[in-house]
Amino acid sequence: MTGKELLQKKEEFDEQQRVLAMERYKKHKADEEGKDPQESPAESSKEEFRAPPHVHGEKLAVYHCNRAACLLHLERFEEALVDCQVAVLLNPTYTKAWMRRSTAHEKTDRIEEALQDAKKALQTNPGNANLRKTVDRLQKLEDERLEKLKEETMGKLKDLGNTILGNFGLSLDNFQAVQDPNTGSYSISFNQDPKAAV
Repeated sequence: MTGKELLQKKEEFDEQQRVLAMERYKKHKADEEGKDPQESPAESSKEEFRAPPHVHGEKLAVYHCNRAACLLHLERFEEALVDCQVAVLLNPTYTKAWMRRSTAHEKTDRIEEALQDAKKALQTNPGNANLRKTVDRLQKLEDERLEKLKEETMGKLKDLGNTILGNFGLSLDNFQAVQDPNTGSYSISFNQDPKAAV
């Protein structure tokens, strides 16, 4: 079985899993009365794709991983991702394949996926200090990315709020949110003159 065929089988499997998850979700919604709300329909029976056994599976994984290393040096990151995907399908415990895939994800600005792959590599080799450093570094990058995304989203929401409130001669600056340090809850107060509050 070639790498392309293996990836195609995985895509077909993933599509079947999405369809099954959607059916479980619909059934769960229909049967919602009398069920435990803690039970999640999507998590009830999640399966992972397993590549069919291959006589030379481990050697093929090494081949694809080495080719991915060459592609990384040539800065052909998308092709490297494909080879790493084939390698981890053939040998899910191959640490180098997970790390090279993590590197390829990072080079294509997919930090979340890079972090997931680095964590997977760390699971396969928990004693490796370099892997732990990589996971920590990627976690910081991911936290920064999420913080930036949060600030961007809040800015857009504030702009939207100001657009709507502008119809009434108000803006979000007329409202002040203060967090209670004891409970963590917020109290919102209205101020007619927002410049006086500053």
